Amino acid sequence: MTAVKYPKGLGAADILPKLAAKDIVCAAGLHKEIATEYFRIGHMGVTAVEGERGDLERVVKGIKEVLEECKSG
Repeated sequence: MTAVKYPKGLGAADILPKLAAKDIVCAAGLHKEIATEYFRIGHMGVTAVEGERGDLERVVKGIKEVLEECKSG
């Protein structure tokens, strides 16, 4: 799992629904004190060991696209 800190001025409502629209499911933060500051990316099992599937690359590309949309939007 990777925890990613939201860019300044953005939060779950800005990013997670846009990722979901791209069929990329990420989860909100869990740690009570900082839950609104980050989201989680799960990368276990086939997503991590079968690189030819391109799962991780698709998630990274999707995050980059969503961040660009948020900047321009």
